[in-house]
Amino acid sequence: MLSSNKKLLAVADGNAVALETVPDEAFASGMLGNGFAVEPSAGTIYSPVNGKVESVTDTRHAYTIHSDDGLDILIHIGVDTVKLGGEGFISLVERGDSVRAGDIIAQADLGLIKSNGLSAITPVLVANSDELKSYDFKLGNVRGGRSAVMTYKK
Repeated sequence: MLSSNKKLLAVADGNAVALETVPDEAFASGMLGNGFAVEPSAGTIYSPVNGKVESVTDTRHAYTIHSDDGLDILIHIGVDTVKLGGEGFISLVERGDSVRAGDIIAQADLGLIKSNGLSAITPVLVANSDELKSYDFKLGNVRGGRSAVMTYKK
């Protein structure tokens, strides 16, 4: 198969930042995979890739998508948001659903997250990033479901 540049889209409107800025060591260290994070300015969450939804947590704050080209993508809305027990999160997909890059997969109440003293920063990780030959990031202001944040070669 020929290598070509592929991309992960922003999962929300806001500011794309380096993973190292996430206030959680497991994400910031890259231990869970390489990727980026978005500091969301709105609570609509988009799929960054074409693929199949592999899991949705019971608390609707975390999603895994197996991309059509074989990447395992984790989208984690906020840090420590599991503590909310699902309050403030609406899932628009379920396990087994096919999604296209840019499809809306969830809604998050950013005000509720922040009023509980939690960060709404949303890491996007490639759990099997060891399969990537190379990758690059375009950080800064992004539009969810439209802006390419990470480009990669397999």
